[in-house]
Amino acid sequence: MTLLPLPPEEGEHRQQMSSQNVLVIGGTGYFGRLLVDDLVRNVSCNVIAASRRPLRSDRFRTIIADLHDHASLERALDGVAIAICAAGPYQDLPLTLLGLCVERGIHYIDLADDRGFVKKVRHFAANREPGISAVCTGWSTVSALSTLLVKIAARDMERIDSIHIHMAPGNRGARQAATIASLLHSVGQPFTIFRNGEWRTVTGWSEPRDFPFPSPVGKRRGYLVDVPDHELLPAMFGARTVEFRAGSEFVFLNRCLGMLRRTGGNWSQWSGLLQRAAALFSWMGHDWGAIGVEVRGSATRRAVVMSESRAERIAVMPASVMAAELLSGASHRGVVSHLNWLSEDRLRQECEKRNFRFTLEEV
Repeated sequence: MTLLPLPPEEGEHRQQMSSQNVLVIGGTGYFGRLLVDDLVRNVSCNVIAASRRPLRSDRFRTIIADLHDHASLERALDGVAIAICAAGPYQDLPLTLLGLCVERGIHYIDLADDRGFVKKVRHFAANREPGISAVCTGWSTVSALSTLLVKIAARDMERIDSIHIHMAPGNRGARQAATIASLLHSVGQPFTIFRNGEWRTVTGWSEPRDFPFPSPVGKRRGYLVDVPDHELLPAMFGARTVEFRAGSEFVFLNRCLGMLRRTGGNWSQWSGLLQRAAALFSWMGHDWGAIGVEVRGSATRRAVVMSESRAERIAVMPASVMAAELLSGASHRGVVSHLNWLSEDRLRQECEKRNFRFTLEEV
């Protein structure tokens, strides 16, 4: 059978459709589902959710793909403009998807919160010939949103002495095994932070510090956890101290993790068991949450993004907004910096669209 060429208008239509295709790897996972929902609601695109298991949906197309299966990824990327990796935990993920995206000129985004993975992605992309696609790694609460909040809070400061970042999730938020594994990865483990102008070794889930969030979250105690911000922000802002903390709204859970820290073991392997235990308490607490930064220097300011309902959606907003930027023709190429990717006005608009609250205050 001879295949006839498409009429010009039909060919142009199909090309236009394919150029709006956004693939979400891990689209059936907890954050994958949140991201797919945000894209469907807020971005003009065709969403394709990929996972290792079949899924049916009337709202978007679904396919089977596996990050460890090169052939399945090649098939999944056909006709795709943007590929987003939402399949955590990221500590042991291969860079196969990234490599294929760079080779084929497809924009790449991930939601990684792992310091080592983000470093690997940035190194891989930086050592390739400049291509036509963007590479956005750490495009979640950490580090795209946290860095943006620091930039906004630090505006016009002549000197930056310290940056303190605090993530305050609600107890009714995500408690999938991958999420808990990511949290537990640095509990009791040594890592480096930049403090008082020097690199120093600290222990995960130590050195508690309070952060005063607006109501209804209020004051929240947080503990040091290892994130890409510790690697990126000291040089980016010339700060003498950068510290990132997280903490549950329940004191007893924070204390339990503190006890695990003292054992010095690797508790990420127990994430499945702890996920089931956490589910027993899922009816307790709230589903509000926030990410906040406090910048001290020639002035002191706090910037916060908060949601009073389903706050875990904050984590997928940066990737969704960046997808919209790229589809609209933004000229990002190569490794995209977390520093200048979005304006303060645009952040306010995107927060309002999702019923998030953005606040900026002098202290």
